[in-house]
Amino acid sequence: MIKSEVIEIGAKAVSKDEPMVILFDETASPRLREVSVIQRFENDAVENYDLEIGSKIQIDDQVYHVKYLGELVKRNLTTIGHTVLNFKPVPEKEHLQENVLYLEPHTMPVIKQGTQIIYG
Repeated sequence: MIKSEVIEIGAKAVSKDEPMVILFDETASPRLREVSVIQRFENDAVENYDLEIGSKIQIDDQVYHVKYLGELVKRNLTTIGHTVLNFKPVPEKEHLQENVLYLEPHTMPVIKQGTQIIYG
C-alpha cells in the first residue's frame, strides 16, 4: 500500500468538464505543476506495493476500484509519483493510455490540499 497527501493543486489541474486528475510527486517541473496535483508520499512507494485490476484506491473517505491499469502506472508511480486517475468508463482498447488508472465509481472526488490518497 502506498499513502500520499496532496500538497499542491495546479491552477489548471482540476476541471469540472474533464473527470480526471493528473498526479506527480514533488519533482514535477513548474510547467507540469500548473496542470497537476502534487502528492507527497508518506511511505516508500516500492515496498509492499501491488496494484492491479480490482485493487482499491481511497481518496479521503471515498473508495474507488481499479477497472483498468495501464502498463506504465506501477513504474511511473514508484519513480516519479505519476499517474492519471480517470473517473470515466474504460474506453475501447485503441483509446487506452498506458499511464492511466480508470476508476469506479465514476464520480470525481473533491481534491484539496491535505487530501489523503491510499493506493492498494
